[in-house]
Amino acid sequence: MEIDLSQWSLILLCFSMAGAFGGGLYEHIVLTPLWSRSPPSSFSIIQRGMGVPLQRFWIVTVRRLLLIGLASYAIMRVWSGLFFIREMLAFQKIPPDSAPSAELSARVARWTYWTWFREPLDMISLLCFLLALYWLERF
Repeated sequence: MEIDLSQWSLILLCFSMAGAFGGGLYEHIVLTPLWSRSPPSSFSIIQRGMGVPLQRFWIVTVRRLLLIGLASYAIMRVWSGLFFIREMLAFQKIPPDSAPSAELSARVARWTYWTWFREPLDMISLLCFLLALYWLERF
């Protein structure tokens, strides 16, 4: 079985998501019960220089932001490839002097309606990448 670049990228994304999920479980199952047990005395476990060095754990925030941004971008690109690009290529093959039809008008209306939802996906990606950069600088 030959694996191409897109498959390797997806495999890497799956492993990254598994790591992020595992880190989240560890935080919820192990760390949160420790530091939330009897505040404020239990906060000693999350203080700098004492207990668990959470600064290293917060890098997971950066990873999660990157993964969310990448997922949003990938969803938008796959959606574009499966629907928007195919429809646009089909529209380009229709001669301009063809007779209008209700079916074609419905397709154009569907395309123009759904295309508005691609921009928020791009915005999510941009914001996640900017936030990841911001948080990376804080560690």
